[in-house]
Amino acid sequence: MSNAELTTIQPVELLENLKGYPFLAPYHLSFCCDQEGGLSRVKSRFTICGATEHPPHCCRLCQNTLEDAVQRAIGSHQPVVFRCHAGLLSFAVPIRSGDLPFSCIIGGGVRDSEIDPAQMESFAKGDDGDAVALLEELVRLPAVTEQEVAETAHRVHELVPSLLTRNLHSLVFEKTMQRLSAVTGVSAGIDGARTAGDVMALVSETLGILFDIARIALLVPQGSGSFAVKGLWGLDPDLGSMPAAKAHGIFPRNYAGQTITIEDDCRALFPAVESDRATCIRLATADEILGILVLFDTTLPPRDEMLLKLFTGRAASRLHQVKAEERHSTESAQAAKLLTLFSNLSRAENREELHQQILGMAADLVEASSGSIMFVDDNGETLKIESALGMNMQLAQSMVVQVGTGIAGKVAASGHPLLVNDIEKDKRIGTPNRPRFKTKSFVSIPIRLRDDIIGVLNLSDKKNQGIFTEADLKLLITFADHASIMIERAISIERADFLEQLSITDHLTGLYNRRFLKRRMEEELSRSIRQNMGLTVMLVDLDHFKIYNDLCGHLAGDRALKRLARILSDSARQMDIVTRYGGEEFCVILPGTSKKESIFVAERIRRAIESEEFPHEENLPQGRLTASIGVSSYPEDGSSDVVLLKAADVALYRAKAEGRNRVAIASGAEEDDGTHIRKVAQNQP
Repeated sequence: MSNAELTTIQPVELLENLKGYPFLAPYHLSFCCDQEGGLSRVKSRFTICGATEHPPHCCRLCQNTLEDAVQRAIGSHQPVVFRCHAGLLSFAVPIRSGDLPFSCIIGGGVRDSEIDPAQMESFAKGDDGDAVALLEELVRLPAVTEQEVAETAHRVHELVPSLLTRNLHSLVFEKTMQRLSAVTGVSAGIDGARTAGDVMALVSETLGILFDIARIALLVPQGSGSFAVKGLWGLDPDLGSMPAAKAHGIFPRNYAGQTITIEDDCRALFPAVESDRATCIRLATADEILGILVLFDTTLPPRDEMLLKLFTGRAASRLHQVKAEERHSTESAQAAKLLTLFSNLSRAENREELHQQILGMAADLVEASSGSIMFVDDNGETLKIESALGMNMQLAQSMVVQVGTGIAGKVAASGHPLLVNDIEKDKRIGTPNRPRFKTKSFVSIPIRLRDDIIGVLNLSDKKNQGIFTEADLKLLITFADHASIMIERAISIERADFLEQLSITDHLTGLYNRRFLKRRMEEELSRSIRQNMGLTVMLVDLDHFKIYNDLCGHLAGDRALKRLARILSDSARQMDIVTRYGGEEFCVILPGTSKKESIFVAERIRRAIESEEFPHEENLPQGRLTASIGVSSYPEDGSSDVVLLKAADVALYRAKAEGRNRVAIASGAEEDDGTHIRKVAQNQP
């Protein structure tokens, strides 16, 4: 921008001063000048006529009349009053000044008060548009006489030279300084704005009020390869969208300027606005376009354009800062949310619950309504759904995918995530969308365990019917990386639990073993002592089991032991502990049970064993396979696990000595004589 442009009075500045005079209030003002031998109009927010909203029709018919009036005014150096075909009055006032790039002021937008409305109705009917609407517009125009228009034109003719020679420069300078002061003050407010919306609200309000711009819009980059067109001032908030390539094309390639004026393509670019002229201001940093501000129906003097560049440059800088702050805030919020999610995942009680939680949390992160987690089998050949969202689980579990085939299979084979906006248009997929999916966009993420792919996370059907974005993909990859740690932890815990279970479980019967019994006996006895409750121990031993083993074989003996384990488990309460004590001997702990109550339990178990049919039991000495049971209780028979087990053992052998297939209750006297009873029992067949 040259110094001459900054110091020369611009047409719009003279118009703004003229509009301040009350006698010109009814008129719309503009300028005409001769360029290369032809008449040209300097376009501004003031139209030549401004009378109706049907300029194509009017301008086409009035152009010759206008050109003739301007030529007559310039040739005679006197104002000329002229009438258009619709009966509207206008004037042309010639200007003679070497400093101004124009030669004539045009005033219009009033109707002749002496013309019959019927004549205007006849004109309206001849219009190509809505005749009723056009007539209503014409009737609403200020009504003047031709003499009043002539007087107004002469006053303008006399006023303009005095403005140009005396104080217009001072007025323009004063207004420029006022605007500069206002812009400086508002810039401080912009620096304190917290959101992009707050920044643009200040910008639009400042431009609308301070620079008298009637309509302002903003092009905002969207993540989907388009720009949203938003009305900021004097326009509807939602003006549609524009492809990104089209928006970037507003400024020619390698165009270094910040502002550009468009005329020929204005209506094509902004069909919802219906304007023939727009000044576009690029809001950008060194490497990013943050938006494009669009000022409609305005011509900016160089001084105002310079102020706008400074002002919008400040706004662009703040927009960049706000965007960085929002990105940081979003990342911090996402990090906090992920930490909360991982904390919740750590409380999952088993792998099935963990898988379901992972799927649900991933779906919430990207607002997906459907999805699944699939895991590779032990052979590494197939994928099977372990958890599903938005589909029947029984049906989902029946779906098996070969690794390397299908979408999930290819992700599992390659180890690369897949983001698809449209399954039918994506060249990597290119298949028709399946009916069970509401949208055509989805994302598949491999689940890694160290260097191995163990599964695939699939998500589809955004709740807002939108498409998944690169930001969604990045967030899911981060989540999947941490979720895989939880999966590995769950697998490790399950393996440890399995090994622990093996160490405390009898491999034949599936009951707990003697190692587990000792630990639980100590725990239950300690609890009984603290809470002053009873505790009973039962030792159950099959009668003549060695004979049964010798007659029927070890396999039959093992089956008999398994049956006895089942009988004991079925007879026990959920709180009771059933263990294999060794060989054919079993131990049952009855927490919170007195000796008297335990007698009924022991007798029920004895009868259940007696009534059970075992193969070839008729060959045993008693004709059937039975059991003897010894019972001891806390506190009567002892207060330690060793003493209670010894008391139950002594009672058991008393039951053996007294003929087997019976229940014996421990007592202190029997405990002292336990050796003798054991010998008697061992000597019986």
